[in-house]
Order: sequence, then C-alpha cells, then structure tokens
Amino acid sequence: MTDKSETPGDPAAGGHFSNGPQQETSWAVGALERTRGMMRLEMQLLFVLVLLYLVFSAIEPDIFLSVRTVENLARQAGVLLVASVGQMLVLVVGGFDISVGATAGFASTALALLVDDFGLYGAVTAALALGALVGSVNGFVIAYLGVNPFVATLAMLTFLTGLSNELSSGASVPITDRGVSVFGADEWGPLPGTMGVGLVVVFIAYLLLNRVRAGLYIYAIGGARETSRLSGISVALYEVLAYAMCGLFAAAAGVMLASRVTLGQASLGAGLELESIAAAVIGGAAIGGGVGRLLGVAMGVGILTVLTSGLEIVGVSEFARQMVTGVVLVVAVAFNQRRRIGEWAIVKLAKSLLRSSGARVSGS
Repeated sequence: MTDKSETPGDPAAGGHFSNGPQQETSWAVGALERTRGMMRLEMQLLFVLVLLYLVFSAIEPDIFLSVRTVENLARQAGVLLVASVGQMLVLVVGGFDISVGATAGFASTALALLVDDFGLYGAVTAALALGALVGSVNGFVIAYLGVNPFVATLAMLTFLTGLSNELSSGASVPITDRGVSVFGADEWGPLPGTMGVGLVVVFIAYLLLNRVRAGLYIYAIGGARETSRLSGISVALYEVLAYAMCGLFAAAAGVMLASRVTLGQASLGAGLELESIAAAVIGGAAIGGGVGRLLGVAMGVGILTVLTSGLEIVGVSEFARQMVTGVVLVVAVAFNQRRRIGEWAIVKLAKSLLRSSGARVSGS
C-alpha cells in the first residue's frame, strides 16, 4: 500500500488539504484565484476610501482638510484597527465575538482601579491579561463545550458589563497616573499614540498569521474544520487561541480609549463590537471562516472611520450613523458572499478541467 500523507494547503486559500499532484495543482489554482480576488478587493477598497475622503473634503473643506481632523481620524482609526484585527482572527477561525466592546470597557475599568496599587505598567499588564483571560473563556465555552459563538459572547458581554459596573459602583473611575496618555493621547513621533499601538498590533498579528504554524492552522480550521481535525490539528486549542488574541486586542483597545479620556468606564467600548465586525467584513474577512487579510481589514477600518466621522462633521446624528453602520455591514456581508460564490465557481471549473485532462493523459 502507498502511504498518502496529507499536508496542509495555503491557509489563505481556505485551508484545503491535498494528497496527490492533481489535488496539489487544483489547490494551487484555488489559492491563486483567492489571492487575486483579495488583491482586487483591496484595490477597490482603496478607491472607495479615497473617494469618500474627497467627497467629504468637497462638502466641508475647511474642516475635513485640516491637520487636526486628519489627526483625529488617525486616533479613532487606531483604536478600531486594534479591535478589528482581533475580530478578524475569530472570523477567520469561523466564529465572531460580540463581547469586544464590553471587554474593552472592563479592561479600562480594571486599569483605573489597579493603577494606584500596581503602578501604570503593572495595571496595563493586568488589564491586558484579563482581556486574554476573557477571550480564552469565550474560546473554551465555544470550542470545548460547543456553545454557539453568539450565545457565548453575548453572555460574556452581559457578565462583563455587570462586573465592570459592580466594581466601579456604576460610575467612571479616574486614572490618576497621567503617564497613561502614552497609549493614546500622546504622539509617537509623527503618529498619534493610538495609531502607533495599532501598527504594533498589526505587526504582531502579521507574525502570528504568516510566520508561525499557529497562523496556518487558524486559517485551515476556518476553511476546512473537519479536514483539519482528521489531519491531527488540535482544532479546539487553536480556536481558543484565536479568541484569546481577540480578547487581548480588545483589552488593548480599552486601554487606548482610557488613555484618551483618562478614566475607566464599563461603557467606554460601547459599539466597538459592531464596528470591529463591520470593518473586518468590509476588509474581506468572511463570516464562516477561512478568509481574511490584515491589509483588507486596515482598509475597512479606514473606510468606516472616514464614513462615520464624515457624517458626524456634516451634522448627521449619532443614531443615523449607527443605522448607516448596520446597513454597511449587511452590504459588505452580501458582497463577500457573492464574491466567494464566484471564486468557488472558478475553482470548481478549474478542478473539473484538471480532472478531465488527467483522465485523457491516463487513457492515452
């Protein structure tokens, strides 16, 4: 008998596994098509981002073209970028996390309560560790207990909101150490502090997804869960890792928000869960798993930040902006679904042609 050992395919291509030259070739076709598709999407997103900026600049040139507005956009985008990168990780693995905003609020509250006793960096470390713990609990409940991601993270959202309010007696907690401004309010050279932190988080996520085996497994699990399990990958373990990273980055976003206002509050991250999902999905991350790129997520963050800030500048109410975010999310999901169906059809046709050509070669 011949030993046909399975090897994992390119995770960005959906985590397919192959065990022969013909399957390797068909996988390569799928990987190439998906990569081209994502690059096309990112170019389209860049066009939309530039167009939105030009439109709002034409409507309110004195405000939107000012250096101060550009800096404020970068500050807002930095926080959303950190949360969206974490959200992308759980989307890639086939889940989602609606407790991101509550985790950010909890981390900000923990930071404010602990800073007097443990110092600034001790409190920040504790807040980040608590965020990772929250994410790990989410991942454990989902991966090992089989609870639906919506139910598990909704329960965590409710629990954290109650816990944060209980610890703070329902009030905001001032942060006494003004050094906290380094994580958001201060400048990192030419960059706002939040954008500096955002770029650090993107770099960490890039290393995780592209330079270590865990990143390949995360993509593979999202694209082909059962095949990943059969190949010996500890699916549940890497799913927990994805949620732990999401919790860690959500806590980092909470620290950044607390840095800007120098206080901790349970509601500080309110709305961040929907915005992070919307930004990741706009950037090409698929609800259902297996697909997502950091560059696309960064573009999605830029589009959502310019859109919501632009609407605020021209006088659109907060409630209307929330409605727009919801509509954008639905449109992005529908667009991604249609794009994936098109890619699936192309890959299926390529595989069919490869099979027929292989049959002709073996019959000759």
